[in-house]
Amino acid sequence: MNREFYKLKTAVIKAIANPTRLMIIDCLREGEKTVSEIIEIIEDEQSNVSKNLGILKSQGLIKDRKAGLNVYYTLKICCINEFFCCLDNIISEKFKHQQNLINTLSNN
Repeated sequence: MNREFYKLKTAVIKAIANPTRLMIIDCLREGEKTVSEIIEIIEDEQSNVSKNLGILKSQGLIKDRKAGLNVYYTLKICCINEFFCCLDNIISEKFKHQQNLINTLSNN
């Protein structure tokens, strides 16, 4: 196995292992957005959003384009949307399982 490949893989995983960056990715799953739109949607500081956009971009997860004074961001790799749909399903199933356990315990 190629250790360098796994180091690169780890860097991408680390880039998405952050609540702000996850919110940015979810926001961009709905389509192209300006920095201002992202700030409004995720309700965060401009400096924090810009820093995290830079991290996502450096790992090849998003791309940008300039149009006049605006910078628009989109997901760079279309399969990331599929990955996040899968992740959402995993979380949903885990939540259902936890709810079933709670219901079972409260009925006893």
